[in-house]
Amino acid sequence: MTRNDFLSLSDEELIKHCTIDFFKATGPGGQKKNKTESAVRLTLKENGITASASEERQQSVNRTRALKRLRLQLALELREPAEKWTGQWNMNPKNSEYPSFAGCLLDNLIDQSWQVSSAATNLGISTGQLIKILAKDDTLWQFVNKERQRAGHKVLKK
Repeated sequence: MTRNDFLSLSDEELIKHCTIDFFKATGPGGQKKNKTESAVRLTLKENGITASASEERQQSVNRTRALKRLRLQLALELREPAEKWTGQWNMNPKNSEYPSFAGCLLDNLIDQSWQVSSAATNLGISTGQLIKILAKDDTLWQFVNKERQRAGHKVLKK
């Protein structure tokens, strides 16, 4: 399955492709957090991509957070051929389409060897717009800067 195939699955369908581990969280949170297996780790069986959540005392809340993180991790790690984004551009990380959006941006950046101006042109937006979009999400921003450094480019500044 491709990244976009995984991202289009419902939460229940995506869970079927994962192994789920429940474990005791460490750190602050009181007795309940340290005594119950409320933390959740999801691992995609096909490729080993993982995401976890342990902030809350409720396993169900941590499961939902881990699913959202897994979707973003898929966007960060799996590539597709670069295409133009056809959805809305004013996207925030809470939107259910955000992982697909982030994946599309990354596909275009990789296709253009991490050159932001070239990727922006390919996407049909300005360089400033692309930088603002990337800067809205710290995880995406850090990922892009890390990959740009690996490719020998300067770090983007907010």
